[in-house]
Formats: sequence, C-alpha cells, structure tokens
Amino acid sequence: MDIIGFIIVFMVSLVIGLPVAFAMLTTSALYFLLSDAPLIVMLPNRMFGGLDSFILVAIPFFLMAGELMNKSGISDRLVTFSNLIVGRMRGGLAQVNVLSSVLFAGITGIALGDVVALGKIFVPAMEKQGYSRAFAGAVTGASSLLGPIIPPSTIAVLYAATMGVSVGGIFIAAIIPGLIIAGSDMLIVYIIARKRKFPTLDTPVTPKALAIGFRDASMAIIMPLIIIVGILGGMFTPTEAAAAAVLYSIVVGMLILRTLKSGDVLATFKVSAIDTARLLVIIAGASAVGWIFAMENVPEFVDELFSPIKGNMLVLVLCVNLFFLFLGTWLDPATSIILFGPIIGPMAFDAGLHPLQFGIMMIINSNIGYVTPPVGNVLFAISNICRVGIWELGRELLPFILINMIVVILVGLLPELSLWLPRLLGLV
Repeated sequence: MDIIGFIIVFMVSLVIGLPVAFAMLTTSALYFLLSDAPLIVMLPNRMFGGLDSFILVAIPFFLMAGELMNKSGISDRLVTFSNLIVGRMRGGLAQVNVLSSVLFAGITGIALGDVVALGKIFVPAMEKQGYSRAFAGAVTGASSLLGPIIPPSTIAVLYAATMGVSVGGIFIAAIIPGLIIAGSDMLIVYIIARKRKFPTLDTPVTPKALAIGFRDASMAIIMPLIIIVGILGGMFTPTEAAAAAVLYSIVVGMLILRTLKSGDVLATFKVSAIDTARLLVIIAGASAVGWIFAMENVPEFVDELFSPIKGNMLVLVLCVNLFFLFLGTWLDPATSIILFGPIIGPMAFDAGLHPLQFGIMMIINSNIGYVTPPVGNVLFAISNICRVGIWELGRELLPFILINMIVVILVGLLPELSLWLPRLLGLV
C-alpha cells in the first residue's frame, strides 16, 4: 500500500463512521500488513513510543483539576462576578457569558467542559430574557473556544510535547491572542445586541458586592496563576504544576467552599481517567500514522509543495491557516497537531514563523473545528443543550468563526501578538 492508498482507506474509514483513533490504528495496521517488509510488529512499539513523554502526564491532572473545580460550584461564582463587571452593558447576559468563559478557561482548558458547565446556566437564562435559543447557543459555543487557548490548556501541552517547545512558553504566548478573541466576541455581541435591542442587566454594583464577587471568583483565578507562575519560576515542572492544581482544587472544594464531597472526588477521577484514555488512544494512533508519513517522505513532499511561497509571508500564512482550518473540520485538534505539526512546522519555521507563533495558529485553527461539521463536538453538544438545529446554530456562529479566522491570520502576520509576552519574560 502506498501513501495515496493509505489516505483513501483512512478517509473511507472516517466516512463510514469509524472513530478517528480507530480509523488511524486500523489503517496503519493494514498498511503494515500489506507492506513488503513485516513491519506490523513495529506498530505497538510506535504506539507506545508516542505516549512515552513525561509532559503528557500533566494532561490527566489538568483534566482532574478542572473537573474538581467545576464540581465545587465555582462556575456560579464566576458568573456572579462577571455579571458585576459587564452585566450592565448592552446584551448584558451575553457579555457575562463571554467573560465567564474567559475566567472558566483558566480552570478547564477544554472547550467541551466550558459548554457543559456554562451552557446549562446561560442558555435557559438568556432565553428568558428574550434572546433566541440559537443566539444563546452561538455565544456559548463561540466563547467556549477560549478554553483550549487561554492557559492552562491540554491542547497546548500536547503541542509542546509534540514539537519540543516550552510548556510555559506556549502558555504565555496564548494569553494575548486569547484575550483578543474574547474582546472580539464581546464586540460582536455588543453590535448584535444593539441591532436586535437585547436588554441590559439591572444589576446593582456596589464596592461591597464587587469585593465579595472578587473574593469568590479569586478562588478560581488563583489556580491558573499557581500553574503558570510555578512553571515560569522553576518551582514546578508542567506535570508537577498540574498535580499541584489538583491538590489546590481539592482543598478549595472540600475545606474552603465545603461543596465538594469525597464521592465527588472519586467520580471526578473516573471521568478524568476516561477522558485521558480517550485522548491517549488518539495520540497512539496519530504516532503510528506519523511514522508512516515519515517513511513515505511526506515532510519532504510538503516542503517542496510550499517552497514557491516561502518568500511571501502573507500567502504562506493564508495557506497554512486554510490547511489547518480544513483539517479542523474533520479531525480532532489532538490528531491535527500530532500528525501535521511535525510535517508543516519545519517548513513554517524555515520561512520565518516562530514555533510558539506557529503553535498558537495551530491551536486556534484546530479549535474552530469544534464548531464546524462534521466533527464539531462543541457544535453538536450546544445543539443538544439548546435543542436547535445545526444549520440555524451555524448561522449565528458565523460572525464569531470569522473573527477567530481574522485573529489567527493576524497572529501569523504580526509575530509580537504571540511573542511579546514570552520575550518580555525571557522565554524567547
């Protein structure tokens, strides 16, 4: 089987509904069985080799910490604090939705966690205030994309492990682009709210209410600070920082807020183990496919394909972004990063893109796939929560998707958007 046959079999596997991880493993096994050399014995080796990275141990801890904080009821406190800050703006509740996602991103690090935790709060509340279900779902789905961008982020950890860059560096590089996307989302909400005459929230804002709101929200805000400051200060490795976040979440939930029970902790461990196993199967499958790509000289082919445009940064950035946007519509972000990061990355670096800059582009592009069919896990989740059709939801999501695309292009053309903070902190 040559590389063309491999790609055809892989695409057919996806079309017939085989999960991405099993499509990769099945196609890889078939490739090795039909190869001239008996390389099938190498498949388990390549699968486990892809998992042999200490940084990846941080992922289950990040998932655990986010789930524990969510179980502690911290999302309600974040919503209350966000309401005090932006609730009186036009389209107040929608603005609160976006700001809550910004704060919640520092806890979960995954888009689906944001949708599940905040979608059930905001969608019914927004509908009561006169927002359409589709718009309420669109705001929730679009703002949930901030979860994998604003640190800490499991996808950023995976990129760091795959491309050999600093976890602290990719975390810091994501902050400004993430905040720009959040601000852009809020601007879109404001424009639409004025056009459709959505209400503001008549929330009394007093110094005492702000102090109490900040105190409650700070319990969640402190957690990402522990992770980032610990990593940058050399106190923790990324894995140790993630473990410290789990310990902090348990202390906050059980001893300070007293909303977390021992049974909740055990249930959280179970959920986190299942989510981690699901991700690790994808990583194992992608590692096997990556080895096949290397054997078939795919990186050299890609380098030759892009060589005519290497001197034109605008065209290069557009082509790279379009490529990863296309991948995001049918591949999980983890799969896109592991499979194509090592292939496109060296070519992009030679053309002048920094590894951290390229990483932010990959992460944002892959996240857009969360709200686009046919993969679109966030799109389908929010559709289920809102009970709104995919196409109706997609129309409301379109302005938010376009603003994400504009930001990711700017990241490619303006390196300082992603590199200024890392450079300021001596990480570049």
